[in-house]
Amino acid sequence: MAKIVEVSAPPPETTTPERPELPLAEEDGIYFGLDADAQYHPTTGLGSGDIKRLYFNPASYWWNSPLNPMRPPRTETNFMTFGKAVHVRVLEGEEKFNRLYECAYEGGDLLKTDDDIKAWLNARGVAPVKGLKADRIAQALMIDPEVKIADVIKERAEKAGRIILPADEYRRIVISAKLIADNPDLATAFSGGMPEVAIVWTETVDGEPVKCKALLDYLKIRGIGDLKSTSNPKEIAFPNLCRIRFAERRMDIQAAHYLRAREFIPRFVAEGRVFGDHDPDWLRKVAAQEEHGFAFVFFSTTGAPETWPLSLSPGNPILDIAADHRAIALQNYVRCRREYGDGMWLSREPIRELDIAELPGWHGRM
Repeated sequence: MAKIVEVSAPPPETTTPERPELPLAEEDGIYFGLDADAQYHPTTGLGSGDIKRLYFNPASYWWNSPLNPMRPPRTETNFMTFGKAVHVRVLEGEEKFNRLYECAYEGGDLLKTDDDIKAWLNARGVAPVKGLKADRIAQALMIDPEVKIADVIKERAEKAGRIILPADEYRRIVISAKLIADNPDLATAFSGGMPEVAIVWTETVDGEPVKCKALLDYLKIRGIGDLKSTSNPKEIAFPNLCRIRFAERRMDIQAAHYLRAREFIPRFVAEGRVFGDHDPDWLRKVAAQEEHGFAFVFFSTTGAPETWPLSLSPGNPILDIAADHRAIALQNYVRCRREYGDGMWLSREPIRELDIAELPGWHGRM
């Protein structure tokens, strides 16, 4: 049996620099460089998702809000991880993306299980040591420090502060970013501004203060950019799919909410309510711009990589309708808060006679 020599762990890779300390986004103002999960999402305030729920069904808002002691925990899904990675690559650049993410190794020589490692050692005439899997990993690294072992790759990525993405997702992100950068109509959509800008403000609704918040994908002098991912399982024309998704998800309400947040920038700049690293001269130009629009850039997460942009400019009736619905949502919030307080918010409908015209056209034909 080969003599086993204690092997030192590979030197740790350079870790991601720590984010500068910023307050939680509880105070009204503009925030640059927040950690969305730790410093934005846990804070109070109505975001665009809350506004949509309050418009359609206040009970749904309560169920998903901190008021609900039974609220399901917020868990990170694979789709959410993918979406964050896309945002980093497109909005914050290749350098930061490479610092935070890496592509999963796909080579056929990857050792995933303990049996894989044992077989690898046996193939080289080395008897696997007894004990833990970690002991055999160290034994394999002593023989070949470059051997591809899944546990080692994962550990090194975690120490470096990186997330390993499945290879197909990693490639799609890179391709999507290139499609946006190479499209002359989109090349400047996410340049000349600042990514991930949070705005927290307080509105007065029916005499009561209501705290609101918004996390803008990309703030520019003349507008706001938002990156949207969507799947296309039925392979319909991508622009048509994007229009459907826009309507289904009421993205117009999101745009109206974010544009409302944008209106508070001049006041917060004048009052010095700005937190985090930013260019003051650029922000003053943002504050001085009186008209600003909203742009969505869609990209497909399935099938052929595709992108499609749309814009909502001042005066567009879509924004007028969305602003009216947003106002109704805020009124619903104040009304329910007065009526129910922190307790369960109920959806109440008076009992009424069902009209045959309300039933599907096929009713009675089956």
